[in-house]
Amino acid sequence: MNSKRIFPFLLVAIACSLISWGVVAHRSIAKIAQNHLSPKAKAAVTALLGTEDMPIVSTYADEIRYSSGYKYTGSWHYLNVKEGLTFDEFKKTVLSDTSANVYNALLKMKAQLKDPKSTRAEKIFALKMIIHFVGDLHQPMHVSRAEDKGGNDIKLKFQGKDSNLHSLWDSGLVEYNGFTFTEMATALDHISDPKIKKWQSDSMIKWLYESYQISDTLYKEIEENSNLDYTYYPKHSELYKMRIQQAGIRLAGLLNEIYK
Repeated sequence: MNSKRIFPFLLVAIACSLISWGVVAHRSIAKIAQNHLSPKAKAAVTALLGTEDMPIVSTYADEIRYSSGYKYTGSWHYLNVKEGLTFDEFKKTVLSDTSANVYNALLKMKAQLKDPKSTRAEKIFALKMIIHFVGDLHQPMHVSRAEDKGGNDIKLKFQGKDSNLHSLWDSGLVEYNGFTFTEMATALDHISDPKIKKWQSDSMIKWLYESYQISDTLYKEIEENSNLDYTYYPKHSELYKMRIQQAGIRLAGLLNEIYK
């Protein structure tokens, strides 16, 4: 392939790695969700996606966001909220926010997918975006502060290498063990029925507030020490794994509810 053609693809790949869970996490989430779909939901999803499947389309929203026709979706991947809010304050803030954020985008795509007047193309687009955004809002740094661009401006060292807080939680921790998405989904998809029931019964606002609380803790940790060594991964690995599990189970619950 000509180098002039390769370079734009590299730029897209690098950009995607900086703004979302990353390929491994998103596809792991989608694979877990796919495993927990009801027969009706599985049939409906297959009818829309055709030869594609949920893990493959889970990164679609990142792949298109820099294209001229889809730049408007850039703010759909995150939610910026001020610090120190109680759950009730957070809920009030989110519900009164009419901006194009991940919460409002998810509601919009859900409505579009359910609307009988939507075209097939509109439904396919909505489904792909839902699969991605449920993953995004479970990444703690996607529900955080505007002033540091969701942790992108919070510089740190992880195992001696320069990084930032957002990138560390997007891909640094997830890719630490070198798992493929199928290996990660297989390793994590052992969730008890009571947990599944509880996680799927939680409101979308609760999903967001969980990320908000976690990001607050992550900020405080980095303020105390931004030179992270080998102890950071084992300290946080169970947390990021749980967020991937929750995202997968809740995505399945959302699609099951849509297609019930």
